[in-house]
Amino acid sequence: MLPRAHRLPAPNVRLVMHGRRSVSISTMRLVFRKNDLPLSRFAVVVSTKIDKRATVRNRIKRLIRESVRLLMPEITRGVDCVLCAQGRWGQVSQRTVEGNVRELLVKAGALKKY
Repeated sequence: MLPRAHRLPAPNVRLVMHGRRSVSISTMRLVFRKNDLPLSRFAVVVSTKIDKRATVRNRIKRLIRESVRLLMPEITRGVDCVLCAQGRWGQVSQRTVEGNVRELLVKAGALKKY
């Protein structure tokens, strides 16, 4: 689970979604916006279009949040991000989801360069 400080509150999710700077791959879309805080915040959205069953949608959210948590030391500060699941998911592994999240963050320029 993401630490509370790194969770994006619901009213701010709407602001980020209306900002409309986004990058996407086949299974996910990342909508992002700069913030004036010394940290980055994240929200995960999984629509019922992905799957009607709440258990499946919650599993996808858990996989995405865990991937973000593991990548947190590499993520730049001062960005609000909303990760939206899209397309077909099926049975995916944590490693696959983490690779997809990393790819989106690299496209958005939100990963620190070493």
